[in-house]
Amino acid sequence: MANNFKNDDSFLRKLAVGAAGTNATIARLKAMGFNPIELERGSTGFKIWKKIKIKRVRVPDVLCLNTGLRFESRGKTKLEISMSHSLNDPRRAWDAGMRDDDLVSIVVFEQSDDSPTNLKQTSPVHFVSIRDMRQAFAAKQVSITQPKGVEEGSEIRVMWTCASANLQSVVSTVELGRISLTPISGARKQSIQLSRSKGKITLLPQVNIGETVKANQIVAAVVPVNIVLQCPASVNEAYFIDKLASANLSERYAAAKALRYRGYTTAKPVLEARMADNDEDIYVQLEAAAALAAYDDDAKGWEFMESKLHSSVFAVPLETQLETVIVASEIPKNRSEQLLVEVLQDSQRDGELRAGAAWALGQFASASSATALFDTFNTSPLEIKVEAARALLRIAEPQLPHLTNLLKNGDPAKRDGLSWVLARTGKFKPSDMIEGADENLRKWLSYIVGYGKDKFVQSDVEAICNADPKVYFAASVLWQIVASWVNELKEY
Repeated sequence: MANNFKNDDSFLRKLAVGAAGTNATIARLKAMGFNPIELERGSTGFKIWKKIKIKRVRVPDVLCLNTGLRFESRGKTKLEISMSHSLNDPRRAWDAGMRDDDLVSIVVFEQSDDSPTNLKQTSPVHFVSIRDMRQAFAAKQVSITQPKGVEEGSEIRVMWTCASANLQSVVSTVELGRISLTPISGARKQSIQLSRSKGKITLLPQVNIGETVKANQIVAAVVPVNIVLQCPASVNEAYFIDKLASANLSERYAAAKALRYRGYTTAKPVLEARMADNDEDIYVQLEAAAALAAYDDDAKGWEFMESKLHSSVFAVPLETQLETVIVASEIPKNRSEQLLVEVLQDSQRDGELRAGAAWALGQFASASSATALFDTFNTSPLEIKVEAARALLRIAEPQLPHLTNLLKNGDPAKRDGLSWVLARTGKFKPSDMIEGADENLRKWLSYIVGYGKDKFVQSDVEAICNADPKVYFAASVLWQIVASWVNELKEY
């Protein structure tokens, strides 16, 4: 068991850094005038589905809806320009499915030892074009690591050598073979040699004399590196219609997804054709269906998604059903919400699929979603209750009057998950619930105030002392335990 937890933690750390890199890339692109969306589903988050494994289309992480440009994000804990590669499987080559005009983003994070998801960005977002990386690769201006394992087909890593500033600095020298940086802090000058690997690799300066550079900014590399991009001319709907007919799977997938967000006037029959083509990849079919359903002008899109979730696992694999659940969560319509509630409440469904529906309802801040999630807390398997509680926390604040009413008047057997949510939300007066509270509710109010003290106004907490001294005392015991250094102490 210990090894499994260790592996999960290591995997979560990698996912969290990758998600942080994608989110930082999206934020930077927006600041430069682009219109980016997540293209590779899941790349902006770190949700782990342990039982149902989804093998999605291999696409870059981000797509600009205005320009059609695509960006492959690389969040790092160590600054390097690197990509996984396979010498034996072309489908796993470092640039498989990539276009020359795609860009790779490189951004570095410092990761907390205590929390895999606690990350601090420590570098600018760098952009490198696939075209330039391919040219450097062909010219052998790269280094290649040893395989990760001994089995045939193991991935290796291709490294495009680069050098960066240790501290925020001013570029003082750019000359043949060397760059000098003068730290603004007054620390010792940094000297960077441009010749590497005994002269086989030559770094190109990416900065000019007098320029101020940030800590961990790449200042020399075998490929051109930019921290600022100019937004090219916008593309029109015809551009994405053309991509829908591409022989390249990733192009068709990206085009279908783009049309969902950009809208369409002439692409509708092409989207319908992609969705209805049984030889098409299922994930392209789903994106085409979602594009049609998002505008409520085509019942066929909804019917396609509903058919996937109304079918048995013998007809539609669980991974396809889970992907349909996730796609439905991205469409802010009552019909998608109702479909997810239906899946969650169906006790005959696979447990992780129902857990996926619970997770997905965290996108719908409505009383119906909140009630459906609350209703899982007394009978559902643990995996479903956990996802339901987390989803409910995401939508709790706009639903506080409804949630506090459920806590006071709802089934006492469901109060545990709801109390966990309310303790982490606060922003209501727990003393207002004391009058007429049964013994079970008083215990859970003690938990809410005990674990959520910092989420409440101090005067509201103190009011509990007058309203019910026993609840206040129980909460104060929890305050002392939570505040103590032994609270997080482990035996190993």
